[in-house]
Amino acid sequence: MADDDKDDFYILQEAVEKTGNEFEVTYAANWLELWRSIIKSLPDLVFLDLNMPVKDGFECLQLIRQERKYDKVPIIIYSTSINKNDIDKAYNNGANYFIVKPNAIDDITAILKKLYSIGKEALLAVPPREEFVII
Repeated sequence: MADDDKDDFYILQEAVEKTGNEFEVTYAANWLELWRSIIKSLPDLVFLDLNMPVKDGFECLQLIRQERKYDKVPIIIYSTSINKNDIDKAYNNGANYFIVKPNAIDDITAILKKLYSIGKEALLAVPPREEFVII
């Protein structure tokens, strides 16, 4: 997960634990930390915030998508934004889904369970625009 707010990481990590699935969640506070992490080990999935220092989430998304070796890594935008332009930009730049950060841990857990049920291969296929945003 790349997000400048470490509290959001802790919340996501707790939600992952509540799903009962055994996934390791790692944290990057900015683009540089994210890049260092993903070049060491290919992630199964990337959660990417839009508002971060160094490079914003859109820049990170574009840089990751330029590298062919990350074609099989689903990228989920995880943001508080509900701005149509942000959603369209994420969709057009190769994000696989756009999650509007929920306020309650149970809501995040439910969203994660939905993502797990979709499966990694299906997550790689960009859904129709009307199914792209998960609230």
